[in-house]
Amino acid sequence: SVGYENQRIGNVAGARETIGSIVVQKSGIQCYNCKEFGHVARECQKPKRAKDAAYHKEKMLLCKQEEARIQLNAEQADWRDDTDDDEL
Repeated sequence: SVGYENQRIGNVAGARETIGSIVVQKSGIQCYNCKEFGHVARECQKPKRAKDAAYHKEKMLLCKQEEARIQLNAEQADWRDDTDDDEL
């Protein structure tokens, strides 16, 4: 298994995913795009979320959490760092 330490390994049902030594229970993860549970935004099959007032409010709150030194999870950080924003 040399060279495969960081490879993602998922079971057939897709309920769990192993990333390194961390097991992620996907049933408790919520997509920031469609708000459904069981997948993350980068895996979402639905059209990208409209950047309306609710989108910008959620993004602002994540930035404020980070400024207050509240640890964001990986999905929150990825969504916050989304670089296709019109403002950038």
